[in-house]
Amino acid sequence: MTDKSLLVVDDSATMRQLLCMTLTRVEGITQANITEAFDGEDALNKVRSQDFDLVLTDIRMPRMDGLEFIRAVRSEMKERILPIIIISTKGADEDVKLGMSLGASGYLSKPISMPQLKEMVLNFLSEH
Repeated sequence: MTDKSLLVVDDSATMRQLLCMTLTRVEGITQANITEAFDGEDALNKVRSQDFDLVLTDIRMPRMDGLEFIRAVRSEMKERILPIIIISTKGADEDVKLGMSLGASGYLSKPISMPQLKEMVLNFLSEH
């Protein structure tokens, strides 16, 4: 697998660090290939200016949440295939359903199973 570029979106710096640390253990991903964003607005600006192979986004964030981010990406970039994985809290089933209907490619529930995260990321990266 060639180097892939990922965007990790979460308002929690601790969660971003944990995700980034785990992702660097996936073949084909290095720290240099991971960009962080602290909310949906920051992420949208980064997606507009840089090509990513995969986005992992939290749902609940200030300014622009993950659902608004997905809606904006799918609206603005219809010709581009960009897998987006939602990261949600347990019990946020309605948010997950809405996210999937807006165009999310998959979801993980917190607390995140790191083996499941790696497997999902590898699956999406190998497809795109």
